[in-house]
Amino acid sequence: MHIKNILKIAVPVLIITWTLTGCGKTPEDKGVVLASIGDSTITLSDFNDRIANLPDRYRDVVKKRKDEFLQELVNDTLLYQEALRKNLHKDGEVQEMIEEAKRKIIVTRLLKDEVDDRIEITDEEVREFYDKNSERYKTPEIMRVSHILLLSREDAEGVVEELSQGASFEDLARAKSVDPTAQRAGDIGYFPKGQLMPDFEEACAGLEVGEVSGIVKTKLGYHVIKLTDRKEPEQVPIEKVDEDIRSRISAIKRQEAFNGLLDRLRDGTAIEVNEELLVVQEEQAPQVDADGGQPEDETEK
Repeated sequence: MHIKNILKIAVPVLIITWTLTGCGKTPEDKGVVLASIGDSTITLSDFNDRIANLPDRYRDVVKKRKDEFLQELVNDTLLYQEALRKNLHKDGEVQEMIEEAKRKIIVTRLLKDEVDDRIEITDEEVREFYDKNSERYKTPEIMRVSHILLLSREDAEGVVEELSQGASFEDLARAKSVDPTAQRAGDIGYFPKGQLMPDFEEACAGLEVGEVSGIVKTKLGYHVIKLTDRKEPEQVPIEKVDEDIRSRISAIKRQEAFNGLLDRLRDGTAIEVNEELLVVQEEQAPQVDADGGQPEDETEK
């Protein structure tokens, strides 16, 4: 995650107002003033920069509602000014939170510089990943079936007998199936593996196109199934999965670069851990019972 995203997520109010306060000190260097809020100002250039730095999914929305976005900036500035007037920035807990946020922001910038910005992905790497993971980029097998659902085995056996004598599957489905698909001659439509009941799907998988099953029992009742079509898995063109592949390669490279950075830092730094102290801390930690509370003191019984 880039540093600008961290700023928005970790400390949104503070970051907004830090920038606005800076604009207020030297407005002549920042361009035309869009709004004044007490001693602070929001310049047009700063406002446009903020919109440009938003994630794509938010930017288009904000562009259509700039007045609301500006009012949010004004509101944040008002809140920040009030917090300063109450000296909340001097509160110990607040200062600790600011230091922690500052630490995370700086570390995030380090990771951006040393890890994220150094990741490069070539077309050859995309092709190699695609070839090695070709099964991942295939459409699933899908089947299309029709069925006749009966409430008893006796009824199902009767349907099987009629089919053996040449009766139309579709006509029997319309006349005798108790499933809502009866009005469509029993047609369920296309479905991928895993969408329907396991016993039902297993029976479908064993059929050839046009073949009718025997009686298949499920929790719904007794089925007689006809496989009407099957589409085999197809390879998805690399162009359609290029973004996904690059994302996966990026994640792999990022983890490798991150681990490499930590290894270098550990190798170049003397690190000592007092394992005995950790053991003492664990022994002194209060015990928690299965209900999440403190165990009763036997002396109090």
